[in-house]
Amino acid sequence: MIRLSVRVNGDLVRQGLENLAAELPQIGRRRMRTIMERIKRRMQAYPPERMKSVRLSHPILGHTIRAMGYKRTGRLGRSWRISEINRGYVIENTASFRGHAYAGYVVGDAYGTNQAWMHAGRWEKFRDVTEEELKALPIEVEQEIIMVARREGL
Repeated sequence: MIRLSVRVNGDLVRQGLENLAAELPQIGRRRMRTIMERIKRRMQAYPPERMKSVRLSHPILGHTIRAMGYKRTGRLGRSWRISEINRGYVIENTASFRGHAYAGYVVGDAYGTNQAWMHAGRWEKFRDVTEEELKALPIEVEQEIIMVARREGL
């Protein structure tokens, strides 16, 4: 005869579930913060520089075109901020030149619009990056919940 018996230690299971329930809000916040940091890093990355062409006149060669790069200040990349709000985080860019905010013209706005034509296709849109990174959030939260549950012996 083969016999298997299973006994559940109710106090240990109850304590593990209470510990898991207490940690769930922190799991969500940690994952959200990680996602926001990834969005910020991607938005701080600059595309390759565009070349500006200048037409020069040469007495023997005639007209020649020489490419010159634009000078970048890095202001846009330095202006990304993540702030804590009531139940989450907000990410924003405060870059401005002579009192005029310009980040929306470079990376678009929260709706994926208003990107200037000269930046389209070169700079990643803020909305697209955010949506792409947020797709991974449920999977990462689930994986961390499983990890915490195992740590608690569940």
